[in-house]
Amino acid sequence: MKNTKKYDYSYEAYLPKTNKQLLQFMIRPYRLRFGSFFVLTFFGVLSWNASSYVASLLITDLSEKGSVTDSAWRLVVFFGVFRMLDEIFWRIAEILMRTFKPQMIERTRSAVFAKVLQRPHNYFVNSSSGRIAFWINQITNSANRLVDNTIWGAWGEVLGLILSSVFLAKVHWSLALIFAVWLVLLFRFNIKRGKKFAKLIAKQSDEESVASSIVVDVISNNSNVRAFNSVEYEKSNLYAQQKNVIEWWRKSWRFNLFTNVVKGQSTAIVNILALIFAVVLFSKGIIPIGGLVLFLAYFNAASSGLWNLAWQLDEYYRLFGTVQNALDGLQGEEERRGEIIHKANLPVNVSVKLQKLNFHYAELPDVAVLHNLTLEVKQGEKVGLVGHSGAGKSTLVGLLLGFYEPTSGKMLINDQDVAEKDPSYIRSISSYVPQDTNLFNRTIRENIVYARPNSKDDEIWMALEKAEAADFVSKLPKGLDTLVGERGVKLSGGQKQRIAIARAILKNSPLLILDEATSALDSVSEQAIQKALHELMKGRTAVVIAHRLSTLKHLDKIVVIEKGRIIEQGSHEELLKIKAGVYADLWKRQKDGFIVE
Repeated sequence: MKNTKKYDYSYEAYLPKTNKQLLQFMIRPYRLRFGSFFVLTFFGVLSWNASSYVASLLITDLSEKGSVTDSAWRLVVFFGVFRMLDEIFWRIAEILMRTFKPQMIERTRSAVFAKVLQRPHNYFVNSSSGRIAFWINQITNSANRLVDNTIWGAWGEVLGLILSSVFLAKVHWSLALIFAVWLVLLFRFNIKRGKKFAKLIAKQSDEESVASSIVVDVISNNSNVRAFNSVEYEKSNLYAQQKNVIEWWRKSWRFNLFTNVVKGQSTAIVNILALIFAVVLFSKGIIPIGGLVLFLAYFNAASSGLWNLAWQLDEYYRLFGTVQNALDGLQGEEERRGEIIHKANLPVNVSVKLQKLNFHYAELPDVAVLHNLTLEVKQGEKVGLVGHSGAGKSTLVGLLLGFYEPTSGKMLINDQDVAEKDPSYIRSISSYVPQDTNLFNRTIRENIVYARPNSKDDEIWMALEKAEAADFVSKLPKGLDTLVGERGVKLSGGQKQRIAIARAILKNSPLLILDEATSALDSVSEQAIQKALHELMKGRTAVVIAHRLSTLKHLDKIVVIEKGRIIEQGSHEELLKIKAGVYADLWKRQKDGFIVE
């Protein structure tokens, strides 16, 4: 049976490496309509040029007969028909283009965006979000301009030049030859210089992306800028970067200015020489008066078209340089691929085993963060991670979430090597509450259901109640539909953390990963939420990081990490009995439940 399912190209993840691949990707689903557009516009341009040719025949007929005859009126009719056909063909082509061009451009944005999201966590750690957003938008905007320049500019000019050459040949072959030689020489010159021009534009675009990243960084950290009265500093910082942008803009402009001088002067010189030659041909009776008029019309139009086409070529190289810079910036390794995990295949219970795990960051290959780490978390077991700052706890959480891959060793989920699965697998079976909670600039409802998009309101409120957040949310003017601002700036640190906890509760996953999940809460709120978290952890596997050791007392096992190594593990009571033990020392040095470093 034939598959009649319509493929939704809007969400196809794809990131080309070159401009050619980008154009192929854009056009592929719409190639038949693209082809129809070019056929229609070809007949439109042909009709326009034919009308000019008919006009020259009319002038010759009138000059030779000295009066308006039936043949002259027939030529008038033909002129009108061709002009009407030109308009009709172009309008039909325009309507056709409007049926798919918006989808084509937005499909490109969606595809590039989806592919960038498949980059590993380290790509986003080492990249500026402002530059990434700038590159994605540049690809989309430049692709849109490439299409517009082609369909509304370059294509018509190319057809016009070809047809002008044909009709000039009907006047006299020598005129068409002059035009053809000039056309070839000018384009060879333009293409040769255009490649270097594209490189200059790519560098200019790269400097612009840096300026964009500065703007985004300052806006997203506006509270810090104000708190430290650093407005003038940030203005000068951006100004310094803009000087780099302007310098590269001037370099590209100076380079292109010489190209434009050559194009302009050659246009003037060839026009003068061709006109002199045409007048000589007319004076010798080789071409009629209508032919001379046709030459003037076509050669002037062709000269203008050639200049416009050469300018379009410059614009192509400008856009190619911009797009290539963006494509290069967005390139990188992808998340490892494996089997596709569906919800129906997700386990109900989870166990975790780390076997001789070693890890170092790619940019610091000689600095090991985790050393020969071996740990088992049984199904339903609750394990706490303790250690001084920089001990490797957060890195271990990053590995558990699939943000990074071990340098060596294995990480097993239910005795299956995670390296053989898609990184999204472990995230699909876990609920994560980070220490630093940044929310989307969306409503409270949207932030909470991010964990489970199809959740109903009663489920959302139940999660909020368990997270001790229902009270403050219900008092907000718009309740669940209240916008939280950039990174949740309209909420306090404790309120943001409660929203994050509610999101984790709503997801209801078999594996819980809590990284200082209650660090921003006061003691009273924390006690209430701890009860909810303990209830939530029942029957589930949990890994908990906390500096406030009192929150770990009732866990099944506590693991002490120092300099990337496990040095102690056991229950709270067992670890306190170890003489000169690190955990016992940390417990004694606590003040108000926090570790005193």
